[in-house]
Amino acid sequence: MSPRPRLAALLTLRRAEHDVAAAELAAATQRHRDSEVLEARTRAGLEHLSPAAADLHQLRAIAAARLAAANMLDELRAGAAASRAELEQASAEYTGASVRLRAVEKLRERAAAAERESELAREQAALDEIGARKAVRA
Repeated sequence: MSPRPRLAALLTLRRAEHDVAAAELAAATQRHRDSEVLEARTRAGLEHLSPAAADLHQLRAIAAARLAAANMLDELRAGAAASRAELEQASAEYTGASVRLRAVEKLRERAAAAERESELAREQAALDEIGARKAVRA
């Protein structure tokens, strides 16, 4: 198998890897944004819980609601940290896929340039031979 079809196959593979990494990065970015929005909404909801109750049962209910909301906020913060780590991982994978794709594209460009040079050299050799034949006849 000549290098050209192998290079084309490798380029196709690298483009597919790059596309998958880009899609995963976009999904991770969206999940991270969603977790940040949910955390902000929960935090804003906590601020609206004010102890305006008059009796002990209402105060206990408000305290329990605040505790539950605070626990949920802690879980959301942990989820946001996990989504941030996932986003960083997806970003690193995308960067790596981009680097690998660019390397293969450079190889393809170099191969195409070498092929053009080879073609020009063959054409020049043919022209030189035609010129030499005409010079011998004259």
